[in-house]
Amino acid sequence: MKVSEGQYAALEVLFNKYYDPLCRFGLSYDQDIAIVEEKISDVFILLWNKRKELKKIKKPKSYIYVIAKNSLKKQIKIHRLNHGFDEDNSKYAPFSPSKEEEMIDQEQKEITTQLIQSILKSIPPKSRRIFELSRIDGLKYKEISEIVELSPRTIENHIALAMKYIHKGLNELNQQEKNTSTKTKNHT
Repeated sequence: MKVSEGQYAALEVLFNKYYDPLCRFGLSYDQDIAIVEEKISDVFILLWNKRKELKKIKKPKSYIYVIAKNSLKKQIKIHRLNHGFDEDNSKYAPFSPSKEEEMIDQEQKEITTQLIQSILKSIPPKSRRIFELSRIDGLKYKEISEIVELSPRTIENHIALAMKYIHKGLNELNQQEKNTSTKTKNHT
């Protein structure tokens, strides 16, 4: 890593490449986006502060994710100790799609987002997190196994399970659309 040589521009490149995926990853640990963003920013500060030790790191991507995971786990532990465990996630709003110029496009985006979130929410949390690391963040099974501390075979099983839920959700959605289309044709 060029960061280990003190090249600040290299840290910027890392930040730009990993910040958003790490924030998505962090949301699986804490739903408060402000806390997640702060902790992920801290990851890059830590990388810079320990830049001389980075020469020893063989898998920087996994290393960064592990630092993020540990930082977020530590934050959760501190939060639970200081404030007690709070199950109320109602204050955390899901991401809403950006506003489009045309109302129809915006509505379609919202519907699509809701359907995707609905399907993803049906996946068991651990399988969902592993699926997102694989399909959204582009990590390899071995990298994911190091992050979540499970065997690569178990990672494969979680991905397969997530895919079954997605397939089932899409089939149900297609069936609903066919039923709606049939009802509309019968009424005209």
